[in-house]
Amino acid sequence: MNTKNKKPESKDKKSIRTRENIMRAARKVFSEHPYHTASMRMIGKEARIEHPLINYYFPNKAVLFETIVQTLCDEFARRTAEWFDEVAKAKSIAEGFMKHIDRMMDYNSENPEAIRILALNLAQADNIALIPGYQRFPQLIETIRDLFVEKIRPAGPASEINMFVNSYNFLVISFLGSDTCIAQIQGMEPGGTAYRDWVKNTLGFIFLPRLREIIVPNTPAGNARRKKPGK
Repeated sequence: MNTKNKKPESKDKKSIRTRENIMRAARKVFSEHPYHTASMRMIGKEARIEHPLINYYFPNKAVLFETIVQTLCDEFARRTAEWFDEVAKAKSIAEGFMKHIDRMMDYNSENPEAIRILALNLAQADNIALIPGYQRFPQLIETIRDLFVEKIRPAGPASEINMFVNSYNFLVISFLGSDTCIAQIQGMEPGGTAYRDWVKNTLGFIFLPRLREIIVPNTPAGNARRKKPGK
């Protein structure tokens, strides 16, 4: 490869690349260590840079962690909206719900740090308010609940809708964020086909019957529910 005529990287591009490198390293470190035990030194080592350089882009660990959490929550909310669109267009409630689980698990396979960071810090925090950016967690759950109401149009008291959405999301965070432990307890390989099938079947067993009760009939999925066999 001829590098003689290659233009040197601009300072702006180098700065962006370094910041992205720090973010990637921080996601990995924060997915393996709770916020209070993770350190800038760990992140610097993972990013292969001197850890004081991190402070040029992020003044302290709290700002870095909150940036990571906000980025992950925004991305997950955006993807959830897309998944709910698929559920609303599905021919049946079961098809839509199972497709949603598949999409969510595909996302988790591609981005394993996201849900793991949530699970790790929620489980280890005695007081969630002490974690920088903690408000993003309840905001994310609220956003998912609003998307569910807007796109799926469930029927029933708001308290029951909240209970359905919250319990589903908390269980998903546990199953996917703590998959290494839960899979091994059952003699399964974390991230393997058997565990994936177990998660999918378990969520369907627990939540699908209730979902069938709260889907509004005039949605595509609801119409499929009313449609009689053979018609």
